[in-house]
Amino acid sequence: MPNLKTIRKRIQAVKGTQQLTRAMKLVAAAKLRRAQEAALAQRPYEESLVEVIHHLAQRVEEGAHPLVATRPVRKVLLLLYSSDRGLCGSFNLNVCRAFENYHKENAGKLDEIGLAVIGKKGFEFLSRRSYKVSHNYRDMFADTTFDRVSRIGNELAQEFVDGGYDALYVVYNWFKSAVVQKVRFERILPMELPETQTNGPHSHVEHLFEPDRKSLLDTLFPMYVNMCIYQALLESVASEMGARMTAMDNATNNAGDLIRRLTLIYNKARQDTITKELMDIVGGANAVS
Repeated sequence: MPNLKTIRKRIQAVKGTQQLTRAMKLVAAAKLRRAQEAALAQRPYEESLVEVIHHLAQRVEEGAHPLVATRPVRKVLLLLYSSDRGLCGSFNLNVCRAFENYHKENAGKLDEIGLAVIGKKGFEFLSRRSYKVSHNYRDMFADTTFDRVSRIGNELAQEFVDGGYDALYVVYNWFKSAVVQKVRFERILPMELPETQTNGPHSHVEHLFEPDRKSLLDTLFPMYVNMCIYQALLESVASEMGARMTAMDNATNNAGDLIRRLTLIYNKARQDTITKELMDIVGGANAVS
């Protein structure tokens, strides 16, 4: 059995770890509130924009804009969202494993599966497994503004128009609650448009575009791409904070359980030491008498 000094040091070390995890939990909880509000507030705007795009797309012919051009899918680009920091449970592992599963299932069907990564942890995980990362976006979480994300969207959209790939997917953790995050695969490009309604009450109504149709499409379609990428980033940030808060809460509770077990061991060892000393005293007294 370890001596009392060793057990006492171990208890002190675990208490220090518990204080750290408790502090990280509180910080994550504060950040989660802000991130959750941002993600939830943005969802109605994204849904409304998608509805407008679909309504407009039903009234233009196929191929009216390069971002809706469909072609045989031989090259795919996946934009994967991870975090810059760890200590958030299986948050990063889930999205990386989702990419690996997709790669195993489709590597023989596609000519190329490209990979773009947001976040340091995802880049490190996939690079160690010899996956080629064509785009690595660093330090995105210090400034998660729409204007900054739009630069990524514009770059990837232009790459699609130039034929660099035939489809763009985003892979991220969708925020459901502080304890539940779901990995989602969503196709961004080419834009998935609903089928044109040919028998509706307004199916034969001619629409006028103000300004002209080309200007409207050139504004709305790139905005749609940027909005989808931005919303996925907000969902990922909220999911990260929820996962970190949950992980630190579990770590704090586990540290408390370990402290209680070590305290029992310490008390038992202390009692054994006292009992041994008493027996030595009694034995010495009997020997003298």
